[in-house]
Amino acid sequence: MKSIVLSKDDIELSFNPKTGEYSAKVGTFALKDCRPGLEVGGKKEKFGAWKIEKSSATALTACANSPSGKWLLTFKISAKGPAPSLSIHLSGELKKIQAKLKLNALELDSLPANHVLAQGLTMGSCESLKLGKGEKHDFKGHYQLMIAHKGEKLQLAFPLMQSQPALFTGKTNGSKIESFAAGVELLNYGKKRIAADALTLRASHDGFRLMYEYANANVEDKRDFSEAIAPGWNSWDYYRWTITEDEVLENAEFIAADPVLSKHIKKIIVDDGWQYCYGEWEANSLFPSGMESLARKLSKLGFAPGLWFAPSVVEPHARIAQMDYDMLAHGDCDEPCLCFECMRRYGFVLDPTQEKVRKHLYEMFGRYAKMGYKYFKLDFLGSTLRARKFADAGVPRSQIIRKIVEPVHEAVKGRANILGCNYVFNAGTRYVDAVRVGGDIHSCWGSIKENTVSVAARFWANKRLWINDPDFALCRSFDTANDPDLTRLLACLVFITAEDPMPAHGLFKLVDIYRPQAEILLSVVLAAGGAVNLSDKMTRLNKEGLDLARRTVSAESGDAAIPLDLFENRLPKYWIQKLGKGHRVLLINWEDKPAELSLDLRKHGISGSKAVNFWTDAHVPLKNGVIKADLKPRSCLFVVLKD
Repeated sequence: MKSIVLSKDDIELSFNPKTGEYSAKVGTFALKDCRPGLEVGGKKEKFGAWKIEKSSATALTACANSPSGKWLLTFKISAKGPAPSLSIHLSGELKKIQAKLKLNALELDSLPANHVLAQGLTMGSCESLKLGKGEKHDFKGHYQLMIAHKGEKLQLAFPLMQSQPALFTGKTNGSKIESFAAGVELLNYGKKRIAADALTLRASHDGFRLMYEYANANVEDKRDFSEAIAPGWNSWDYYRWTITEDEVLENAEFIAADPVLSKHIKKIIVDDGWQYCYGEWEANSLFPSGMESLARKLSKLGFAPGLWFAPSVVEPHARIAQMDYDMLAHGDCDEPCLCFECMRRYGFVLDPTQEKVRKHLYEMFGRYAKMGYKYFKLDFLGSTLRARKFADAGVPRSQIIRKIVEPVHEAVKGRANILGCNYVFNAGTRYVDAVRVGGDIHSCWGSIKENTVSVAARFWANKRLWINDPDFALCRSFDTANDPDLTRLLACLVFITAEDPMPAHGLFKLVDIYRPQAEILLSVVLAAGGAVNLSDKMTRLNKEGLDLARRTVSAESGDAAIPLDLFENRLPKYWIQKLGKGHRVLLINWEDKPAELSLDLRKHGISGSKAVNFWTDAHVPLKNGVIKADLKPRSCLFVVLKD
C-alpha cells in the first residue's frame, strides 16, 4: 500500500497505512520513522493495519484495531497561529477499562538537536539541556517542549488544560534526542472512551514568539493582574516551623515603621507553622491570640493579611484522618493511604471528586476570608496526585487539582487572592491569581542556580496566564545581615537516621552566599516580572541588607524578562526586560572565574542614552549601544536604561 502524503507551506507528512509509520517535515526539522504507540498494563501492544477513513491534501484520518480496543489517528496541517502547524491526534475506545494505559501520538528513535527545554508539571522541575559530545540525560516534560537545532526551534505542545495527563519523555545522547515519546498516561481511569488531546508541532526561528502564542491560546479569562503584584513579606524561609505570632508582628511593625518598605509592602503572609497540623487548620500554641485576632492586628498596621494552607493534605492525627476517612483518596488497595511526604512529614490526601470534600474546602476558606485574610497560599497541591484512586474514577487525573482550587476560589472571590504553590499547571488559569514557577529558593548558590532554570523557562506565562511567583526575594547573606542565628536553623536534620554514616545532607545550611550572589537572586526575582515577597528577619538585616530590600520592593514591575540565550545555555547569561518606559538589562556570570560579557542593544531594537547600575546607582558606560561588563565570579550587572 502506498504512503499518503500531506503537504502545505513548510510542513509535509508521509503516512504508511500498512505499518502506521510516518515521517514529518516541520520547518527545517525532519522527523523520520515516527509511529503511534500503545502500552496496556505495562506491556506494549501492536496496532493492526490502518484503514484510511478520509483524506485530503492537508488532513487524513485512519483507524486500526489492537487487542485492547479500536483506535483513531488523525493528522492535520493548518496555517493558523504563529506558524504553520501539524497536529497529531490519537484517541480510542477500549474493550474494557484498564488500570494503566499509555497512548503516544508520536514515538521516534532519533532526532538531531542542540538544546532541549522541558517544562515541569508544577513549580520548579523545568529542564534546560545543552546537547553535546558525551552528554547523556533522561528528560521528561509536560504541556509544551522546545527543541533547538541550528537556530531553528521546534515546539511540541498539548493544551495546558488537558483531557488526560500529557507527557513528553526522551533521552539526550551526544547531539541527538533518542527514545522520544509524546502522549498521555492514564491511571485507574474509569471509562472506556479515551479522548486524548491533539499534539501540535510548530517550527520557527523565533522560539519566544511560539511560547508567547502558546500562553495566549491557553488563557481561560483575560484579567488585570495589577492588584496581585504588590510586594509582601512571608515568614517561611527564615523561620520555617519556628514562626510565632510575636515574630510575625515584630516584622510587620518594623516594615510599617520603615519609610521605604512601608510604602511598597502591602501583604504579610504567615506561612507553614501556624496550624495545629495539616488537615486541622486551627491556630497552635505559638499563636495564642488566634488567627482572627492576628488578621485584625495586621490590618490595623496597614497590611493585607495572608495565610498558608496545604488544603488537600491530612496528617494522621488530624480528626478527618481519624473520624472522617471517607473524605480521603485511596491507594491500590482501595483504602486511604499515606501518599503525602515532605521533610519526613506524612499524610493522607483529600478526595476532591467528592461533594463532601469540596463543601469542606468552601466552608473553611470562607471562614478565614471572613476573618479578614486577603491572600491565601495553597501549597502541596500536586501531592494530591500521588493517590492512586479517587471516588469518581471518571474524573481524569488532569482535572483533580482544579477540583481542589475551584471551591476555594468560589469561597473567597472578590475578597482574597490565591497563590497556587506546587500547582499542577494543567488545572488551568481561572481559579488562581499567581502561581509558583520557581522551586524552593534559599540564600544558597546551588539553590539560586537551580531556581533560575525554571524562572527563565516560564517567562511566557507571566501576566498572561497568572502572576509568576519565582519564590522569595531574599536579602540576607554573610555580609548583608548582622544575625548570630544566620546559619543556626538546620532544616534537613530530619533526613539523618540512626544508621547514617555521613550526615552531610542533614547539616545543610540555609545561607552560604555574599552580597554579589544575593544581587543575582534578587535580580532574577525582579526580572521575572511577577510576585516579590521578602522572607528575611527584617530586624537583623544590616544597612546593606536593608538597602537591597528597599530597592527590591520599590522597583517597577515590568514584563517578564526575555532570557536571550534560553535555547542555548542551561543558565541564561543575557536578559532584557521591558518596563513601562525603558528597559532593564541583566548580565550574569555563573562561572567560578571572571568573565567579560557584552550585549549589543541595537540588535534588539533598544536605544538608551543613559545606563545606571540598579543596585549601586553607578553610571554604566554605553558605547555605540553596547554594554560591556567585566564580572567577577558569581556576580551580575543589573542595568536600568533611560532615554
